[in-house]
Amino acid sequence: MSFPGIIELALSGRGPSRGYLFDPHRLALPCWALAGLERPAVLVTFDRHFDLVPPRAAVEKGLDAAGYDAHARTELDVRNVDHIFAAMEAGLVSDVIAIARAWPQGAWRAPTWTSSDGVVHQVFAAPTLERLLDDRRALEALSTAPATLLDFDLDCFVTPSDADPFTLVPWPRELIADFLRPRGSEPFWDATLRGCKALTFAREPNHCGGVIASNRLFEQACGVIFEELLEADLP
Repeated sequence: MSFPGIIELALSGRGPSRGYLFDPHRLALPCWALAGLERPAVLVTFDRHFDLVPPRAAVEKGLDAAGYDAHARTELDVRNVDHIFAAMEAGLVSDVIAIARAWPQGAWRAPTWTSSDGVVHQVFAAPTLERLLDDRRALEALSTAPATLLDFDLDCFVTPSDADPFTLVPWPRELIADFLRPRGSEPFWDATLRGCKALTFAREPNHCGGVIASNRLFEQACGVIFEELLEADLP
């Protein structure tokens, strides 16, 4: 099954065997539905923004991927900030571990969020993986998860310029590697990748300095994520 703007990747390294590449981050919702989950998964997401805004439109459980694709395109926030809680409403995601730095308007800041069916979901938020490694509850939720999903937004790897906050400075490969693989993070990655069902990767070039700049950054980020972290060939 294929959808406009979503590229499926075949992976053969450590962790997930399938990946999905797209631009608007809200398209992660149908990709998670394609992951073949038997139970809700713990989502591990790396982003510049905490996409933890509750969805305004009701999200049905039990839809197929095409149904969630249509919902993501027509009902979710065009700011790409509510797809995580929408996935909780859909029964695809149980808890979330979010590594990000900026809080969009309306983002949920409490340690739990209750979906409309009364299920309480754990929300673990930290600005860096290094900080998250101090949260034993997050690591316990990850180590006991029946399945995981790994998610990246390319704009995680840019920083606004001190001279001009509207100018985005892309990170070099060395900084991306240090950010994703700080000292002591191997148990975290072992737990994340052991039961990982899918990798999702949003490019969102408008948040990464434009098409050309984002393509260059994407190349650097892929070198770290696929070659170093997943120990796989570039797809």
